[in-house]
Amino acid sequence: MQKAFQHIAKTLGQKKLLLAISGGIDSVVLAHLCLQNKLNFELAHCNFKLRGQESDDDQAFVSRLADDWKIPLHIKVCDVTNATEQNTQIAARIARYEWFLAFKAKHQFDYILTAHHLDDSIETFFINLLRSSGIKGLTGIPENETYLRPLLNATREDIEKYAQKNHLTWREDSSNTSNKYLRNKIRHQVIPAFTDIQPNFKTAMQKSMQYLGQTKNILDKWLVESEKMLVKKVDKNWHIDIEKLEKLDEKELFLHEYLSNFGFKDKPAINNLLTAQSGKTIFSPKHRLTKHQNELIISQAIKKQKTRFEIPAFTKDISVPINLDFRFLEKDHIAMNQIKNAQKNEIYIDAEKLNFPLVLRKWEAGDYFYPLGMKGKKKLSDYFKDLKISTFEKEKIWLLCSQNNIVWIIGHRPDNRYKITDHSKNILHIKFKA
Repeated sequence: MQKAFQHIAKTLGQKKLLLAISGGIDSVVLAHLCLQNKLNFELAHCNFKLRGQESDDDQAFVSRLADDWKIPLHIKVCDVTNATEQNTQIAARIARYEWFLAFKAKHQFDYILTAHHLDDSIETFFINLLRSSGIKGLTGIPENETYLRPLLNATREDIEKYAQKNHLTWREDSSNTSNKYLRNKIRHQVIPAFTDIQPNFKTAMQKSMQYLGQTKNILDKWLVESEKMLVKKVDKNWHIDIEKLEKLDEKELFLHEYLSNFGFKDKPAINNLLTAQSGKTIFSPKHRLTKHQNELIISQAIKKQKTRFEIPAFTKDISVPINLDFRFLEKDHIAMNQIKNAQKNEIYIDAEKLNFPLVLRKWEAGDYFYPLGMKGKKKLSDYFKDLKISTFEKEKIWLLCSQNNIVWIIGHRPDNRYKITDHSKNILHIKFKA
């Protein structure tokens, strides 16, 4: 292991490194290897306060180690004790990595080093296998342009031998002995069972994960080519052509691998969308996936915004949330031909039929209006459906209202109740500037 690390150390040269240290045997060994090879590194420790005094003792141990070895140490207290039991580990991981990334950027470190080793990678394989994560999750713990993991080819036994040979001390995390967590169950029960069947199990797993990594590279190339055929970018959304998708023999594989990039993991819900009614939507933490006619559309999840604005009488123009200009006119000063030929971005209405303040708002379920030129009322949902307006287009539409009545579906159609008649005297001209 020491010789292998010397090779890694040569490639790192004098890069500025931030080493994540918990005080456990893995990170202590990694720190010692970096010290022995004279790398330019500093230590970063998170105290999550999850084990009471034990957590504080870990911090004290790391502080003493940094003093003894004369290595700069940075400590962050991340209190996640209020997280729910099932989310504690997730909350801790998110807090840790957010701090690492922010600290790296602020102090211009080249890489973050973590002490993940081969056993960790094998455990991750089984965790992802149980979660049906697909081939990406079966390639072990990855490295990237931010995180380097110099011990990935070392086993837990290799690390223990190195620590004993160099008379190192470390902290034992009592939670590692508990089978409450899935990773520990795999570590204590699954891997020993496989090792009993095949003594070279870890080496075999390492090779299998390498092969899977190569297979993933082939899959990634196939995904890129399939994406060119099936997906088009429209504004800030991604449109997947369902008709073309249905002709693909590996459609479920494509959907799983492609949509996982947007956080979608519920395979049955995704598959059901293919035959669902237009408008059906499912959500991931940051995106939503909507069936619209013969497409699946991926878009950003909408943040809650103010959706109701009042417009006082005699307002000349507004710019929030949209641009509208208002002009009060006398009927005698405008030709009827001009009113009849109004564009979709403008309306002429009877000002005396309005009740101020006018209200600008988004449409709601149950809304209806009386379309200009038609008899009777029509639900907005039916109006949008007739025009085949997508969910995303509907979200952009604003309604101009007088009290509870819709005056204008802005950019589309005015309401018949506010049209100019022979009895109209004062006219309000409203123009929408996109």
